Amino acid sequence: MRRRFVGILICIAFLPLAFAFKSAPEFVQRKGVKTIIIDPGHGGKDQGAKGAITTEAKICLEIGLKLGKVIEERFPGVKVLYTRTTDIIPGNKPDKNQGLRYRAEFANQSGGDLFIAIHANSARKIAHRVKSGYRWVGKGKKRRKVATYKTYYTPNPAKGTETYIWAADENTHKTDMIKPDDEFGEADSTLVMPDINDPVMKAFQLLYAKKYFENSLHLATLIEAEFVKEGRLSRGVKQRNDVGIWVLHATGMPSVLVETGFISDRNEEEYLDSDKGQNEIVGNIADALANYIAAKEKAPASSGGKGTDPKDAQTNAATLPRKDMPKARS
Repeated sequence: MRRRFVGILICIAFLPLAFAFKSAPEFVQRKGVKTIIIDPGHGGKDQGAKGAITTEAKICLEIGLKLGKVIEERFPGVKVLYTRTTDIIPGNKPDKNQGLRYRAEFANQSGGDLFIAIHANSARKIAHRVKSGYRWVGKGKKRRKVATYKTYYTPNPAKGTETYIWAADENTHKTDMIKPDDEFGEADSTLVMPDINDPVMKAFQLLYAKKYFENSLHLATLIEAEFVKEGRLSRGVKQRNDVGIWVLHATGMPSVLVETGFISDRNEEEYLDSDKGQNEIVGNIADALANYIAAKEKAPASSGGKGTDPKDAQTNAATLPRKDMPKARS
């Protein structure tokens, strides 16, 4: 009898945890996408990568503003918010690092359902060291002839698009940013939410971090698929875990960072700086977003006849590259 009573108590203790794992995905599906945060990278005195004719900050802002406008036109009812709309460090912060933190804080405080960061890539020129002659060094018996070298540089051939998500094994910041009212349905003033340190709440955080990773991966894969359909070279979906990762790790929502092309490549720079190129990039991201929303709402995609079947966008997270080769910067 006593053992039976203890067993019942254990079942009751674990009931909230079981409920959390059963019902949380249903809340995610129910809420859908209502608010999208557009984050044009860099800005102000942080101009990012510099090309021959423009800067990364300028390209990011132009693409970001155009993307927000298209989203509002194509998805009535979806609210679009920007981390910046002018050439400033977001929040008028004094430096890049404070600006990065502001971007994440702004997204979290705004209750965003998606975070889309826009960037342009850059690759350093390739150094070549060649022998140029000889010179004599030393004195007397120690005098000897040594080779001399000179270095010249050639453009890096790196080009194409790539979309980053946060590294799956680095969830600390992501789970910390998931609050009791995140994606748990409509707010209810009569509902007493659990303490953030409660074991059940921790289970919710881990569950949502996993869900956010899956959704981020899904959207990133759809975006790269649309770039490929446009004829762009895709470098794939990658996990990012280096400098500048804060906007992916510290946003309590699915988040992606889209590298729209290499500003260090003259042809891609001209494409990124043109209305044609920017409009195509915006259309690609909007088409991917249409399929992402359709998959979440279990409805047919509305992407202007150019959508990608979400079923074709399944990627094994374990196979995602952890580093960009050759080394690129955003």
